[in-house]
This record gives sequence, structure tokens and C-alpha cells, in this order.
Amino acid sequence: MKIVLATSPSEEDKHGVRSLPPLSLGYLAAAVKNLPGATVLIVDAYGEALNVAQATERILALSPDLVGISATSFCFKSGVRLVAHLKAARPDLVTVMGGYHPTQFDELLLKELPDLDLVLRGEGDRSFPELCRRLIKSEAIAGVPGLSYRAKGQIVRGTPQQIDDLDALPFPERKLFNYEAYFHQFGGFPIPAVPPLANVASSRGCPYHCVFCPKLFPQWRYRLRSAENVFQELLELRDAGFQMVLFQDENFSHDIARVEKLCHLIIEHRLPMRFSFQGTIHLLPESTFQLMHQAGFDSLFVGVESGSDAQLRQLGKPAGSKALAEGIRRAKRAHMVVVGFFMFCGPQESEADFQATQKFITEVRPHFAGGNDVSIHPQALLWEKYFGAASPESLERSAPRFMREIPGEHTKEVIRRRRRELRKTFFRSWLDWRRISDIIDLLIYNVTIRQVIKRTLRNAILPRQKWPRAE
Repeated sequence: MKIVLATSPSEEDKHGVRSLPPLSLGYLAAAVKNLPGATVLIVDAYGEALNVAQATERILALSPDLVGISATSFCFKSGVRLVAHLKAARPDLVTVMGGYHPTQFDELLLKELPDLDLVLRGEGDRSFPELCRRLIKSEAIAGVPGLSYRAKGQIVRGTPQQIDDLDALPFPERKLFNYEAYFHQFGGFPIPAVPPLANVASSRGCPYHCVFCPKLFPQWRYRLRSAENVFQELLELRDAGFQMVLFQDENFSHDIARVEKLCHLIIEHRLPMRFSFQGTIHLLPESTFQLMHQAGFDSLFVGVESGSDAQLRQLGKPAGSKALAEGIRRAKRAHMVVVGFFMFCGPQESEADFQATQKFITEVRPHFAGGNDVSIHPQALLWEKYFGAASPESLERSAPRFMREIPGEHTKEVIRRRRRELRKTFFRSWLDWRRISDIIDLLIYNVTIRQVIKRTLRNAILPRQKWPRAE
């Protein structure tokens, strides 16, 4: 059986295009690669900015027997069209969908999309290879964990799966990724000419429950890999030629003891790599930041969201503006580049709330800052507040919404104005004389910044160095 794993094309949303390799597909590929009778390939239609026609052509050229498509809430409509195109060309093809949106709306997908054969709910690290094994052996698929399908005119719904022991999973099959296509941007921020970079997921889920963030299912839990297991993956990445790692976890830094243990392992073994992470920082003490700097952590991405305590409470954030500001200052004292994400036009956000965000940026001065208006995702608390807890009556109604659609909230004009003003505020913050000390500090103490400058200058003269392929 030839298996092709694909992401949904990006016709509705291009936020993550040319960003990170889809580790979820890398994990699935690793889970099935040694299955007798199976071969697996990956087509990252989203990451490569393919449209539905291009993705269809790319997938069909590989002559698959089964296509597994991962779909987010923003891209699931393109995924639906992709399934229809594939089945029109190959009626015998087995089509499977998974990911956040299919997990939540498996019943709607199977009702409205006759070209879709199966839905895998939750994490497929165990269920997907079991499904493939049964298909290869022509065994019944009933009872495959997490599997939803049609049977005798009814829809059988599987229970969403969740992997508890993340250390037991094989590392992602990175050799199936085309690294030249990635790391051009992250979260809307252009990535400069950095040394060869890989992304790593050291945990799944998040310990917090912000109102704008959907949970995969009600029992969704925060689970972590051990520091020792993560370090073994870092060693493999080093041996494959990677020099930098981005921890893409929703919240890498929540478990302070684990962060410190990983740092000690890196320092003890003198691992010559640089690191970046995203996560909460309001609880990280000065000593942990300094240890992370010693281990090679040079940058972080933090969701500040707002400078207004009233808005932070509305959004369900775990920390207030003062704690967030102090966390950023500790990170800067540890010589890290700080990238702050902000949200505007949230529930009942006033002009005073927005001005508090502008003041936060001016006074705290993250090195980079970006922002978006709040969107409303299915299964998030904000969705339940405005649309109720009942399941949408159709796939069309299951798509994410925006605050501008809510009566009495923010108009398109207000959203556009605040986006412009937030951008202007950040640019003005670079006119502050204290930015001179920020720049000098990074040039002296931040290894990644020095590497980026050197590579940028070199690439202006020489062709860009090709990145390694994980073998």
C-alpha cells in the first residue's frame, strides 16, 4: 500500500505558508514506515502554498492507494475540495481526514462529503498505523480507535484518541520534508538567514484555557516528553547537520523543572546548537532565564495579547500585564530576542484597553511585535459565548468567525485602524534611545543574532547554503 499524507491546501488561510514542516504528519509517517507492505510520502500542500488543483496533481502523480489529509479549521474547506478532486480522478482511492476540524466535526464531514471515506479523531499515532495494517490485510476496520465511518446507513463515531506516553513515540520522519521550502516566516514574522533549523514538539496540549483557543476535545490534556527524550532527539538533529531548533510547543516553558533539566543536559554534553521557544514566561524566574541563555536559548515567542488587565481577564489569560512585562524584561536581561504577539478588538475591548496595549509596547519594548484581530474558533469558549455549545447544523456554519460579525462588537473600520495604530506604535518604539542598549546587548551576547548578521552578509555575495536532509 502506498500512503500519501497531505496537509489541506491554503486557499482560505496563508498564515503558516512557508513556515514549519508539519510535524504531525512526520509523526504519522514514522508510525507507519516500518509497517509490512506500506510505503509513505508527504505532500505539504499548505506549507508550499499549493492550491487545490496543484495539490491534486502532486498527490495523484505519486499513485497512492490511501491519502490521509490533515485539516485545520481555517483550511478545512480546501481539504473538502481536495478530497472531491482526488475521488473524481481515482474513485478507488481510500480517503481519510484528521486534525482539529475533522475531530470536532467528523459527523458533518461524513454526512456532507460522500467522497470522504473515513475520519480519524484525535491523535493518530496509534490508530493510523492500525487502520493501515487492517486495510493492507483486508481486515474489518470496526473497532479501530478513534475511527469514524459509515456502516449500514449510519455513522459510527470513534472516540478521539490521546497519546499519554509521548516518550514511546518514534521521532518524526524528517527525511520526507523539503527543508528548502520552510522557515521563511513564522507567525507572520520573516525569518532571516539563520543556520540550518529544525522544529521540535516537546509537549502536546496546553495547561491553560484561553477563550480564543479551541481544545481538541473536552478531555484534552497537557502532556510532556521527558527532558531525556527531548535531548535524544536533539542529538539526532545535531548528527543530521541541524544547528538550530525551534520548540513549537503551545507552551514549552510551563514546566520549569523540565526546562532546567533539559538545559543542564545541553550544557553537560556541550551541545553546539542554538534554541528558540514559544510559551508563557510570567512564571520563569531570573535564574531559569539565565540558565537557558547558558544552554543556547537565544529567542522566544510569547503571546502577550493585550496590555490591558481587563482584556487579559476577558481573554482568559493566566497572567496580568505587570507579570508579562516583568517576564519580558527578565528575558531581555538573559539576552534573548523577544517576539511578542498581540490581539486587538477582543470582546468589549475599549479604546482605553487598546491604548494600554500601545503603552505596553512603548514601555516594555519587545524586539518584535505583531498583532491580529481576535478570531472565533469552533470549540473555543469564545465560540460558546456567542454561538452556544450546540454543534453547528452544517459544515458551512462550522467555519471560524470574526468579531466583526458579532453585533455590537468591532466594525471593519475599527479593526483596520487599530491594526495600523499597533504597527505604528511598534515602529515608534524603535525611536526610543534605550533601543541602543537593546541592540548593543544582542550584538555582544546573542550568538544567533551574530550568526544571522554574518549569514546575511555572506548570502548577499554567495548563493544560499542548502540545508541538510535528516537521514
